[in-house]
Amino acid sequence: MKKLLIFILIITLIPKIGFTKAYKADFYYPSGDGPFPVVIMSHGKGGPSVTYHKKAEGATRNGRAAIVLDHYSARGEYGRKFRNFPKTSDGKKWREKDLINLLKTLKDKPKINRKKIILIGWSAGAGMVLPFISKPNKIQVPEDIFIIGAILTYPYTYGCYQNIKSFDVPVLINYGKLDGNDGNPLSGYFCWKDTLSKLDQNNFPVVFNEYENAYHGYDLPFLKNRPKICTEVQYRDGKGQSCMEFNESAFRKTIIANKKFINRILKN
Repeated sequence: MKKLLIFILIITLIPKIGFTKAYKADFYYPSGDGPFPVVIMSHGKGGPSVTYHKKAEGATRNGRAAIVLDHYSARGEYGRKFRNFPKTSDGKKWREKDLINLLKTLKDKPKINRKKIILIGWSAGAGMVLPFISKPNKIQVPEDIFIIGAILTYPYTYGCYQNIKSFDVPVLINYGKLDGNDGNPLSGYFCWKDTLSKLDQNNFPVVFNEYENAYHGYDLPFLKNRPKICTEVQYRDGKGQSCMEFNESAFRKTIIANKKFINRILKN
């Protein structure tokens, strides 16, 4: 009898311990019944902030649904609040699993048009998008899911080192021209510019926007009243500096560029 009670207790606890959802997803909808095209947003290594939710609210004003992913809060003490960040390789695995899981759940969201999905990511969040839109194919999406475009804002250098021959959807990349290691061609903006020059862009040309005097995080308003912050980064071929600073001009130009890109792929 005692063994039976222990077994029942274990079974009762499994859903709470072993199957807790490891991410959060906040859904935003325009007024109406839909189904609406949807933009799915993934934050950078620093974690979620109100910035992404403001961007989601902006999407709804333009008639689109939006989903803001939070890859940290359900996983423990991660993000700037706790000054604790996952390893790049671990974070990459988390994010990819989160997105796969989310895409599978969209069948239960009648207000979302599963044939019109746009993936958007910042820094490490942009890196998460890459396996879903790149050739050679690395991740297969569910059969009823159609990704029709992607916006990558200063995708991290780790993603630039991956084997990418082409993209299979239209892609917009936004980058500050000061985002890198003092002109080192193997970091930040410089690495991605070189990589894109070698891609096969016959089917889906990549739009690559470059912004003067802009560093990493240039479009994050919470950096507006903070001084430029630089940290040492270990790149594949050496160490360098990565700096973060808000840039009002580049921020506003990015809003216009993103809107224009989304309108084009949705044929608005």
